[in-house]
This record gives sequence, structure tokens and C-alpha cells, in this order.
Amino acid sequence: MYQTETSAVLKNVGADAELISNNNLNNKMDLLTLVKVSEGRFWPIPKYKPMEFSLSELAELEEEEDTCKDYNEEVLVKDFTTTMETKGSGEIGGGDDIVGKAKIEATGDTVDGLEQPVSIIKKKADIKKLRNKFSGRKIKKENMELLGLKDNDKLTFVYQKVYNSGPVKMIRKSNKSGSISASCQKMLHVLIKGSKKEVTSFTVPENSTFGFGLMELKMDDEELKITCEPFTHKTGLFGLFANDAINSKEMLHKVKEELETKDHLLLPLGELPESTRRDLLKKLSELAEDGDTLSLLEQTLDQCTKGTSEHVPSEAVSSFMDLLDISNISSAVKDAVHLLVSTLDTLPDEVPPLLTCCSPDTLRVLNQLVDGLKDSRAKLPESLPVPLQEGGELRWAAEFICLNDQKLKELSDGWDRPELPPEVLLEVLCLAVQGLSLMQPTTNP
Repeated sequence: MYQTETSAVLKNVGADAELISNNNLNNKMDLLTLVKVSEGRFWPIPKYKPMEFSLSELAELEEEEDTCKDYNEEVLVKDFTTTMETKGSGEIGGGDDIVGKAKIEATGDTVDGLEQPVSIIKKKADIKKLRNKFSGRKIKKENMELLGLKDNDKLTFVYQKVYNSGPVKMIRKSNKSGSISASCQKMLHVLIKGSKKEVTSFTVPENSTFGFGLMELKMDDEELKITCEPFTHKTGLFGLFANDAINSKEMLHKVKEELETKDHLLLPLGELPESTRRDLLKKLSELAEDGDTLSLLEQTLDQCTKGTSEHVPSEAVSSFMDLLDISNISSAVKDAVHLLVSTLDTLPDEVPPLLTCCSPDTLRVLNQLVDGLKDSRAKLPESLPVPLQEGGELRWAAEFICLNDQKLKELSDGWDRPELPPEVLLEVLCLAVQGLSLMQPTTNP
């Protein structure tokens, strides 16, 4: 809630063009922190992993040479407050009337607010000084090896961050009818039927980074170079998905087209012996508990596809790869496993553990909904497994798959994760459900 509203402020003051949303406020993302940027093979969704290593440490700067003080700081918004009153529509207010008006897609009465004003501050490194200080420095090979970069990984560092000046207590009180369910509010902000009262409060700690900017680093004969342009994710890689002018029918039609081009690649999973499916699925559910480990598995499978392999510093990933090797499976099955792992790695981190551990009955219903989506007849059945019932942990997934053209367009218009458009998320979710359904040891008709 706080991140969404402060992001609205940044957008209106023009400060968000180079910023990346920090989805984990536990990551402070201090200036000069090294960040590894990885992308999957099938979907170029960037994953940002802060390293326990700074640019100064990489270059082995002496303490007196440390450049952590070479930065500028400015207050973007002073004494920011927000109040949102909703009766079908509403507005967000900033401290200096910066934000202006924004329609709220909900009905009923809602009041959101900060308990006390807070300033929003941008801290930005002096790139000219950094370039003079670091460019041309020799970097030891062992220091680079510690970072564990793969072929397609990019090495960047934080050169700017936006944070709050003090602790912020957020309060939300609402009495909604036809509003957003708790699960979809967290995951998708999808409007669904229902009626509930809600009072929410939480505190965002002081100096929490909710936006950061990256600058890419290059190596040339072990010499460090700082690029001239900030690192940005190219949303154009999604083709039609990135077209603002696309209408609602085209969006859902494109999702169906993408499913048709990829879902048959998963079919070889059903050819695996039942015992192999059971063992691989068990290992996969263990790996899915940790997003970094799942990403490492996806990268390892990608390396194998390219015919290159190296020591994997993860017992869990090595164990999964050993299962593939001893099973003597075909290249088509390995490609299918790779596609399934890539779908899971592309999903938000909290989703893969839920999908890989859910019951066969839950997967069966979700898979039926995916089939219904392809035929434009996806509809929730009356009888549902507990995880798909109202308030269940995977209810949002069932509702998401059942979105019609217009609801998907409404969701896209208010989406705040440009690197993972809702249409792509829908495609990946459907493929993950199909792949995991094929991996079940027993098939229910």
C-alpha cells in the first residue's frame, strides 16, 4: 500500500523513469551495492539479487579511497501524507498537492492514510566521480569468481535509491462491497464479488528502500568499466504485450496464442515413468522453497542445453540434475523439464512453493480452468478443493485464470510491475499448472 502510493508520487514528479521497484523491503539496496541481474531463457523477466559485496570491495579500495560519501541527496516530497476516500472512485493527495487525482477501481467506502507525515528522499551517487575513481581498475579473477556470474548475467551496482525519512505507520479501514478479495488484493488487485470489513495497519521502517537505480559494470581484460547509461529493463521484449494500444480482446487472444505455441512442449513430461515423476516433483518442490535455488536450477538447465556444464555449488540442484542423468531421458523430456522450471522461476517467489506442493485435486481443477481459458469458457465450479475456496491460498490463481477480456485489460491498466505484465503472468501460470499436472504420479480423469 505504502509502496504503491509513494510510487504514484514519484511518477508525478518524474522521478521514476530509472527506478526499479524494490519488492522486498528487507533489501536496503545501499549505494554501491553490487546487484546481479538474471533473466530466464523463455521469458526475459529480470531477477535482481543484491550481493554481499560492494563496488568498493570488488575493486579493493583502501579505506581512505572509499567513495561512499560521493553522493547527492534531495528531498523529493516533503511531509508526504496520503488520504484515499473511495466510493467507486477517489483520489490520492500528496504533501504539496503533487499527485493529483487517480481513479480507484472499487466500490464501497475506503479510507487509507499515513498516521503522520514523512519525507521521501532520493540519494544518488556522483557518477562522474565514480567513473574517475573506478574505471580502468584491475579486478582480481578470484573476486569475480566469488560473484558466481553466469553467461547471461549482468553485473550492476546501485547508484541511486529512494527511501523514507522516518518510520511510517500505514492505516487502512474499509467497508467494501464488490471489492477485492484478500488474496487477489495481495497478488493481483483483481476485482471480484464479495463483502467484507477490513482494518489493516503496519509500519514501514525508517530508511526503507522502495525504489533503486542500477548502473551496469563491464570487464575488459580484467579492467573495470562503468557504462554511460543506467540499466533499464526493455519491456519491448514482450512484443504485443508491451503495446499500450492493445485492446482487451487482443490481450487475451495473445495469451491463448502463446499457450498454443508452448504447451505441447510440456507433453513429454507425461512419458516419464511414474517413479521418476514422483522423485523429480519431490525435488522440485524442495527447490521451489528458495527462489535463488530455483533460479540456479533454471540457469544450470540452460547451461546444459547449450552443451556446457560446470560444478554447481548447490547440493539440491546437483541432486535434481543427477535424477535427470540417471533416468536416461530423451532431449525432448529434458527440454520439457527446462520449460517447466523456467515457468516456476518466472512466477513471483511466493507462488512456486504453493503450486508444487498442492494436491492432485487442486491441480486437476486448475488444469480444467486452463483448458476452459483456451476455449473461452473458464468458470469456477461450485465444488472446489479447500485451497481454491474463498480465502484459500490459491484462490487468486483460479480467479486469475477465469478473467474475461475486460477484466484483464482493467488489471493491465493499473499494473505496477512493468517487467512482468499480467498477460505474461497469466501465460506462465497456465503453463506451470499444465506442466505440474503432467508430473503427477497418478492421473485423475
